[in-house]
Amino acid sequence: MSTFIASLSLILIGLAMFYPVFFLLIDRKVQNSKHARPFLQLNYVLHLLAGSTAVLLFWITGVNYPLQLSGIVYLIVLIVVVLFYWKSPLPKWSLFNASLVFGFIVFYRSFNEIVEITPLWPGIFTGLLSASTISIATLIMVSSFNKLISESVISDFIRPLFRLLFLLIGIRIAWDLVVLFNISVETRNGELMSALRFFWQVDSIKLILLFLFSLIAPVLLNYILNTRLNVSDTKYRFLIVMIMFTSILFGEFLYKYFLLQYGIVL
Repeated sequence: MSTFIASLSLILIGLAMFYPVFFLLIDRKVQNSKHARPFLQLNYVLHLLAGSTAVLLFWITGVNYPLQLSGIVYLIVLIVVVLFYWKSPLPKWSLFNASLVFGFIVFYRSFNEIVEITPLWPGIFTGLLSASTISIATLIMVSSFNKLISESVISDFIRPLFRLLFLLIGIRIAWDLVVLFNISVETRNGELMSALRFFWQVDSIKLILLFLFSLIAPVLLNYILNTRLNVSDTKYRFLIVMIMFTSILFGEFLYKYFLLQYGIVL
């Protein structure tokens, strides 16, 4: 499996696994709006697309037969649950909790089979951070693009999402700094150096791009959006959100690149 396909698989299965966390919030926040149901159904479709594409990639690449089978079971669970709630309101404890459990099992097995790092927990931890960040960025983008629900409802809905996104990015920055300055890497010559120095020597361009797209750009764009959240020009807001989403997504591919190429969890 190529690095790009492996990275895409991990990102998509993380998105599919984490995205249902927000379905109940969406249902409660926009339920009084005229077009709330189509908005929720759109997010169901994104959930299904992420999960089905990830499972399809498992089978196309033939990564691991048990993982492929667990992916099929997970996909069946997704379809059944989405169809069950397609036109029904979500109760406090919905069947999407089962989707979360099955999703985490496949997510865990994906890291275990594709990444093959020891210990596994740093990969799971940063994978969960990545999944939550991508999920929030996706939901913000979909909400900003939505024209069926009133602007006041959407602004009230996405404001806390920005705060949570900023918090998660801050946690990721702190984690990266700890790893880059405190983890030692042994070169082929037997020399020990910090991960930051090692990456600077062997892959400085990608390291610079990682800092730019994963750390600097999202923080800057998040600040701009928070200060201009009530701007009447929705096209302007959506443009900034799209840039932020693209930046975060590209950064996640870089994170996965360093993980898959060097086995270091950033």
